[in-house]
Amino acid sequence: MSLPEILKVRTLPTIENMEIKTEVLDPITSSNQECIFQIPKNGMLDGGSFVSLAVRCSAAASAAGHAFFPLQTGIHGLVQSAYLMVGSKVVASTEDYGHYTTMIRQFDSPEHRANVDMVKSGASMDRFNSIDAATGRLMPKDLVYGVFAADNTARATVPLLSKPTDSDATTPVFSVPLSSLIPMMRTRKLPLYAMKENVFLRLVFKQQANVAGDVGNICCMTNGHGVDSSIVPSLVNIKFYSDHLYFKDGSMERLQSQIFSEQGLSYIYEDSVLTNTQLPQTANPNSPAIQEQRIERDIAVSGKTVRSILIQQKDTGKQHPLMGLYHSESDLTDAEYNYRINEQRYYDRDIVNPAHKYNELRKVLGKPLAVPSLMYSLEPDTNKAAADHTLNQNSMYIGQIEAHQLPNGLNADRTNDIRGLSHYTGVDLTTTGFNVLGNGKRVGVKPITYQALYKRTHDKRAARTLRFFSNVERVITIKNGDVMVSA
Repeated sequence: MSLPEILKVRTLPTIENMEIKTEVLDPITSSNQECIFQIPKNGMLDGGSFVSLAVRCSAAASAAGHAFFPLQTGIHGLVQSAYLMVGSKVVASTEDYGHYTTMIRQFDSPEHRANVDMVKSGASMDRFNSIDAATGRLMPKDLVYGVFAADNTARATVPLLSKPTDSDATTPVFSVPLSSLIPMMRTRKLPLYAMKENVFLRLVFKQQANVAGDVGNICCMTNGHGVDSSIVPSLVNIKFYSDHLYFKDGSMERLQSQIFSEQGLSYIYEDSVLTNTQLPQTANPNSPAIQEQRIERDIAVSGKTVRSILIQQKDTGKQHPLMGLYHSESDLTDAEYNYRINEQRYYDRDIVNPAHKYNELRKVLGKPLAVPSLMYSLEPDTNKAAADHTLNQNSMYIGQIEAHQLPNGLNADRTNDIRGLSHYTGVDLTTTGFNVLGNGKRVGVKPITYQALYKRTHDKRAARTLRFFSNVERVITIKNGDVMVSA
């Protein structure tokens, strides 16, 4: 299944005779629940294509600037799921897209996220500075500080350019690359011109009604806002900018001949498989005691070739005032985990130490999670002499963000705490260690089992949701213009 050169996504070593045409597409159907684009069957579909997205808030929220996007997610929270379809067949998809892309974008450099992606997506908390030498605390760099101080009197807000309005004409319009929506398009182009059936991009939207439980689904609100918190898509601004590549050196004709040959064309691509699972609530231990919770959960990848697994976890239904739904929580104590794959334990010893977890996570994308250590783990601020690792210092900004007061007390109410909210874990299952397709681990008839030991602490024992994002290898076959995909 050798991949033809023109289907690869890569930097060209030489200048080739290639033409790019961009078509601006309106949805063939759209509503506040979803929109569907029909992509013209011309040329090669490129992953640099993008969808423009925007939302509207209520007039009262717009007038006072009450609505803002989750700080590390931006407009991505609008999309619940994305599907690339050929006819009625789903070729590739990403479910719980807001959770997935919040995690993935944090592997990019903070400079790229702040200087490029902040404008494109509306996220606004990707870089941190030291407040001063005396406290050594870290503060978000790209917020607007109405009052700057080293203590809890500081006041910060999200830049106005990232805040939605109640008008289609004035609300900011953002762009989301197709390669972010559909992982397949990061490494593969799609030969649209050689397909018989129509190709569609379907986006299912999150919903945010004017109820407290919905705040943070798409947009967060300032503390004590007291206005209509509903958010709806700005449908007139939602378009697909479809990039179509044309090669003038005969390579497209040769590819078409292969597709319409007796063997057809087959190649490997990557797709995302989501497995959701729950942990029950435990008894509430009294500090400094802990409540151990040992669990095993199956990851639904039986019979698939798995490249990697990324895990996001948080209390079920929790919506952070500043991060919305989109965060992964670190406990005060260190959970232990391992995997059982094809009837064998993957690690000889369970992974416990946060530094070890961070290193295993780095292997998944071949680059580190680019966040401060306090965003990844609470360990730098905890007392290791206590069994429940109580907090004994605060090394993060303690002022207000959008009128939400961050905690100053060490073990006070941590509802608004921004520490430990990027605690993702992951495992690289490639057989060679190289980030290329074709070297994933084949899973047999039994699913991968996630084995973990959690050490719950006082008032941190709620039911929890775990999302396993498995990156799998699938095979697409295009023969005589017909498209078939493996399970």
